[in-house]
Amino acid sequence: MEVTGQAFEDMQEQNIRLIQQLREKDDANFKLMSERIKSNQIHQLANEERNVLQEQTNTLTTQVEAQFQVVRKLEEKERLLQNSLATIEKELSLRQQALEMHKRKAIESAQSAADLKLHLEKYHAQMKEAQQVVAEKTMALEQEAYKYRRVQEEIASLRRKVERAKKFEMVDRADEVLMEEIREYKDTLTCPSCKVKRKDAVLIKCFHVFCFDCLRTRYETRQRKCPKCNAAFGANDYHRLYLQ
Repeated sequence: MEVTGQAFEDMQEQNIRLIQQLREKDDANFKLMSERIKSNQIHQLANEERNVLQEQTNTLTTQVEAQFQVVRKLEEKERLLQNSLATIEKELSLRQQALEMHKRKAIESAQSAADLKLHLEKYHAQMKEAQQVVAEKTMALEQEAYKYRRVQEEIASLRRKVERAKKFEMVDRADEVLMEEIREYKDTLTCPSCKVKRKDAVLIKCFHVFCFDCLRTRYETRQRKCPKCNAAFGANDYHRLYLQ
């Protein structure tokens, strides 16, 4: 009995240990199931996160490709701008060379203009001197011509006096001589330009006498020269004569 009791106790203890082990295994299985559920959840979350990351990666890839396209376009624009810049720099260099050439030409032109101005001033001075000399010579010639005309008039007057003296020597023709002298005096007092009006104006340039209307008409019609000696006159060069 003792042996049986001892064996029963051993079996009881063994059963208790087995039950304890079974419980431990159940607990372990429960833990494993819990961990499996957790791992499944974690795996599902990881898959979802992976999908989200994949979508983000795809989005980022698309954005990167778009950025690459933008970069390529910018690089193309930069290349075109560099080419344009090189062309502009070349054109600017050519324009600067042309500008320098024009500056040199402008300086040369300014120097030539200054030289021409000096020559022109010299020529003007020479021309002024020549004009002054011509004016002096013209004045001298006019004075000589005036003197010559006065001498000619005096000679003509002397000839008339001689002829009149000769006529007075012929007593039988005295009346005719007097009538001729009266006619000559009338002709002398008549304007030699219009041959109608009496002389009542004198040209102070040459002292020839005409009627005032003839001189005024010649001045107004710009025929401003003496009808007798062709001497020029102005507005203040003819005046009235008052004979008493």
